[in-house]
Amino acid sequence: MVVEMEEATKEQVRIMFATLDHEVTAHLFVKDHDCLYCGDTTALITQVADLSEKVKVEIHKGEIGAGKAAEFEVTKHPTIVLHGKENYKVRFLGIPAGHEFGALVAGIVAVSTGAVPLQPDVIDDIKAIDKPLHIQVFSTPQCPYCPNMVRLAHYAAILNPLIKGDMVEALEFQDMATKYQVFGVPKTIINETVHLEGAVTPEVFVEKLYDAVEK
Repeated sequence: MVVEMEEATKEQVRIMFATLDHEVTAHLFVKDHDCLYCGDTTALITQVADLSEKVKVEIHKGEIGAGKAAEFEVTKHPTIVLHGKENYKVRFLGIPAGHEFGALVAGIVAVSTGAVPLQPDVIDDIKAIDKPLHIQVFSTPQCPYCPNMVRLAHYAAILNPLIKGDMVEALEFQDMATKYQVFGVPKTIINETVHLEGAVTPEVFVEKLYDAVEK
């Protein structure tokens, strides 16, 4: 895969990045071997960071289970972790290409501002969650419905420090897709116990979060 952004796309991203508030660090976890998309993910996030002085990339190389990988609970290469106003648990496992590129840009804006475009009652419900939740949204670059679910997972992680929100690229991590019986995307797994098929409204998403809290 050759990662090269078109000028029109770059200009759209620059416009969105004009709203950035706090600086954003994209922590990128890669390795030099046995990682099909590490190079492409590096190229993609580097090009994105070049579009704003407020976005920088920190590349972390090394084995899983040590250093920053252990600190950030990173278990796969490549993984991007976005920190902005706070050190959020907003993560992309695999390359955020295709339709997921929009989720990457939206994630950068959201972690920079600390604000999310959700209704006040939904925001309050997510903030009220008092148990750790791990949200994994399985997606593919070709899926037009996946970014909405990825955004919801990331917004939840921004609103509540007990929540970790992951995009998981199903084609790259087929072992995980097999484990969770992902036969279509988006598929969302919450705390290993609640499985959600397809795209849903923020209100239904919150209901599923509370289902996981109660299990």
